[in-house]
Amino acid sequence: MPTCVASHLPTGPTEATYRSIVEHAIEGIFQTTPDGQYLLANPALAEIYGYSSVKELKGNVQEIARQLYVEPERRSDFVRLMNERDAVWGFESQIFRKDGSVIWISENVRVIRGADGGALYYEGTVEDITARKHAERELLRAKIAAEEASRSKSQFLANMSHELRTPLNAIIGYSELLREEAEDIGQESFVRDLTKIEKAGKHLLELINGVLDIAKIEAGKMDLHAETFDIATMLSEVAATVAPVVEKKGNRFEISAGPNLGTMHTDMTKVRQSLFNLLANAGKFTENGLVRLEAERMTTGGQDWVLFKVLDTGVGLSPEQTSKIFEPFTQADASTTRKYGGTGLGLAITREFSRMVGGEITVQSQPGKGSVFTLRIPVTLPLSIDPLASEPLVIQAQSPLIPNHPLVLLIDDDLTVHDLVRRFLQKEGFNVICAQSGAEGLELARTERPSIIVLDVMMPTQDGWSVLKRIKGDPEISGIPVLMLTMVDNKEMGFSLGVDDYMLKPIERSSFVSVLRRFCLHRDANLVLIVEDDATTREMLRTSLEREHINVIEACNGAEALRILATQRPGLILLDLMMPEIDGFQFTEAVRENAEWREIPIIVMTAKDIAPEDRLRLTGQVSRILQKGACGRQELIAEITDRLVHTTPKPELVA
Repeated sequence: MPTCVASHLPTGPTEATYRSIVEHAIEGIFQTTPDGQYLLANPALAEIYGYSSVKELKGNVQEIARQLYVEPERRSDFVRLMNERDAVWGFESQIFRKDGSVIWISENVRVIRGADGGALYYEGTVEDITARKHAERELLRAKIAAEEASRSKSQFLANMSHELRTPLNAIIGYSELLREEAEDIGQESFVRDLTKIEKAGKHLLELINGVLDIAKIEAGKMDLHAETFDIATMLSEVAATVAPVVEKKGNRFEISAGPNLGTMHTDMTKVRQSLFNLLANAGKFTENGLVRLEAERMTTGGQDWVLFKVLDTGVGLSPEQTSKIFEPFTQADASTTRKYGGTGLGLAITREFSRMVGGEITVQSQPGKGSVFTLRIPVTLPLSIDPLASEPLVIQAQSPLIPNHPLVLLIDDDLTVHDLVRRFLQKEGFNVICAQSGAEGLELARTERPSIIVLDVMMPTQDGWSVLKRIKGDPEISGIPVLMLTMVDNKEMGFSLGVDDYMLKPIERSSFVSVLRRFCLHRDANLVLIVEDDATTREMLRTSLEREHINVIEACNGAEALRILATQRPGLILLDLMMPEIDGFQFTEAVRENAEWREIPIIVMTAKDIAPEDRLRLTGQVSRILQKGACGRQELIAEITDRLVHTTPKPELVA
């Protein structure tokens, strides 16, 4: 009769089975006494610690804490945790092997207790994790190296932008000057040539800015500034700006806006720039054809969106080309670059901008038949609060104004702050008018033209940043100095949006009054100190200012400028940042430390790309930062003239 196989199988685990599992386990297995002697160990544990056998391990290691652990106190921590928790998992330590080398181990241990609750012994497993720890260390090194490389790249780009923008500033500035002179004497042929030079310089500047934008996006340093704007108005502005570019190759430009577009609350600058890029791209690749901009409002999934479409009848793209068209520095192919030029940055920037505001961009195209780029943007920036909701315009009763005394406009929703500020400023000889909302403050700024605006950041419905952007975007009031008064410490945003100074609540009276006096007291006017190491730039600036009947003194570096300030006091300082001996940062610090000079406004005009850490160094030191090349001559003259107007002699304040 055949024997049943099942009858020869064990009916349950035996001691021999357990012993076999321990002897052949890959992980080290042990039992130790509470004072650190081995009761049991398996061959894998001996191998991990570099011993040839369990017998050799037990014979050589009598005190685990002292003989094995690189840091004996680490063993003490381990024992303490075991006694507290009865079990510890994944406890990592460094251990000496027999040959003196060091490895990393991970231990899983539990406490076996007797009837009285005392610890009889510890048992558990050990795993050699040295390879993993080395890999983690290498990953950390790689991360640090990558971060350092990113910082180096950012610094390289900032320095490169300085080196490129400095000569471009001279090219654009002198071409503007010479073109105006040629227009004055009727030399039309010169006007045409100089206009071409000016356009070429501005085109180079656009390319530099594109590279820097990509770098900022990759580094995560591109910020969003949400505002509410009328979509139809924005489209009209875009169309007016881009039409000459699109029509240059004999193209017909059309715009079609759907009904009831309404408003959007998002970063208008990025939406507008995206449309500029798409339309300029369509115009570049279309000749004697049609470029069309369409916009419609739609609702999908309970969310409102605006759909922008840019259609053209140009060269079109193959499926292979459309798959890579949004990558940085990528054109459709090499022949496209040769024929049409460009860097391949416009569409890459547009895609990143659309993602930043919660949207997306897609393309449909056929070779020889044109392309359709669709930009879908949410009406409201995700996770944002609308700062431009309608506000009641309530004009508060104001105290009678004292003739010929500086006027301060306070915009703050807190009536207690109104009363406090009004009372102590009136004692200092200031007139004060107050507004409880952004809309009211803007209206008062336009009608009363104050000497300075004091603006709170945290206000309901329309915050201070939105009000600040409106102030700086309104030509009638953009020149009025603005002091941010808030409990929110965000100087970087304030200075990037054009704030003149920044103070934190609670208000420190003497500092507050000192800041106001800086903008409202008299100074020597109509004299500008130019601090610039580039002789060509200095000459261009001097020529531009003197044509506007503004007196100029020059310094080729910060050290010379400080010597000049010791004998002459200008109404304004126009400062470059990148200079030998004493740079612009050191110069501003020296000026603000001197009580006689600290009230002089400083306008920084630099080719250096201003990083957040640079802005923080300039916080409270300068009145405005202008980018060389990007700032036109007329804009610079207007800024300087406005600052000088705001610093002309005023009647003495009543003490």
